Amino acid sequence: MPEPMPTYTQPYTVYRHDGDHHGNVKPAALLRYGQQIATIHAEAVGLNDALYAATHTAYVLAKQALRIDRTPRVDEVLTVVTQPERCKRAVNKRITTFYDASGAQVAVLDSRWVLIDTEKRLILRKHPEGFGDNWAPDVPFELPMKMTKVPPENCEPAGTCTATYSRCDMNGHMNNACYVDVLCDALPWEVWDSGEVRDLKIYYHREIPRGEHFTLLRSQTEEKQYYFCGEREGKSAFEASITFA
Repeated sequence: MPEPMPTYTQPYTVYRHDGDHHGNVKPAALLRYGQQIATIHAEAVGLNDALYAATHTAYVLAKQALRIDRTPRVDEVLTVVTQPERCKRAVNKRITTFYDASGAQVAVLDSRWVLIDTEKRLILRKHPEGFGDNWAPDVPFELPMKMTKVPPENCEPAGTCTATYSRCDMNGHMNNACYVDVLCDALPWEVWDSGEVRDLKIYYHREIPRGEHFTLLRSQTEEKQYYFCGEREGKSAFEASITFA
């Protein structure tokens, strides 16, 4: 069994396809870096596809919060450090911090993961044998997870979206970062031309399988803050909030 590895560090280049029309990194790209380093870290301690298949389990995201202190630019090399916490009340917290070349923190991502039984579609409060205690007993830092919500009837429609080929991952449903791409697409250009994202929160309630549709709702909750809700089959699939500087 591999030795425990409480943290993992890896450099990431902000490639040009991860940048927007201002040359700023897209918020979803930071979520993708966070997901990738979490996967690499887990594999390094033996939490790999073979183990998940043998135990009929999979890790899925329940919530994420992203705070951007200074928006990274294309071509920047970021040092990314991730630190997960052991399972508490069925949830694994993982804090991923992004640093620039000078060592200054530019962003931090707080992700909450749950392990599910892929056959029964239930959240597992006790992990199967073989998962071990690879993570830190406690990671004291966390980002605020609460968001200002708006009832669906008080939101405006922002279009119908589909879990298309390019939005789905190897699990056969819409990837967590692609939700954020959809939300960013639903904001007017003038929003992007007058500010930068500082805080983002997203709750994943129900997965959206490949080919399925959902209705996107939007509401402006503050001068520079927007609330989103995605509904599928009459139920909430996700909720999110984006705040601009």
